Amino acid sequence: MFTPPYISAGDAPAKKQILISALKLFVSRGLCETTVRDIAADAGYTNPALFKHFDSKEALALYLFECCYLSLFQTASQALAAHKSFENKQRAVIAAFVHALHQDRAAVLFAQENLRHFWPSVNPAIRKHSILAAIRKMLEDGRREGAVTAEVDIEILTVVWIGALQQFARVWSFGDFQKDETCITAQLHSVLLRAVNA
Repeated sequence: MFTPPYISAGDAPAKKQILISALKLFVSRGLCETTVRDIAADAGYTNPALFKHFDSKEALALYLFECCYLSLFQTASQALAAHKSFENKQRAVIAAFVHALHQDRAAVLFAQENLRHFWPSVNPAIRKHSILAAIRKMLEDGRREGAVTAEVDIEILTVVWIGALQQFARVWSFGDFQKDETCITAQLHSVLLRAVNA
């Protein structure tokens, strides 16, 4: 059974429900538009129950961001570590990302949509785990292998690569893309191979 990355086995029932409700509301309404009262009401608890676990709405949101971001980084890192060739690494990372979206769409969207807002406040230990740096390294390794073009700046390729997955996640979250994981992975892999080999 899937356990969201922001829920721990030892969490009190109230904390678990507050985290689930907060993430859902942050993604559907936005950080600024969601109040402590909204979160407590959706979770079925009172405002003091939230403040028992978190000092503020901002502390709760940062905690959720760190958990969701670190989970996404670990997902990408494990996929990268399992393969040697660029093409296999790329396919594995895309498959892992698509699977993460299927498992917990809200967690993936929250991490990617709020990176700019939270990154300056993130725990320094988590800041060492950069998804951007991991993808850049994959592309650099692919270039050394001869699988990635040397005619386009690696930073531009990194932005294009990550941007394509982020935009796909946004569109997919609206329910406008009805295909299975294998089909999505294959098509995204094909498109991104063309982008980096151009």
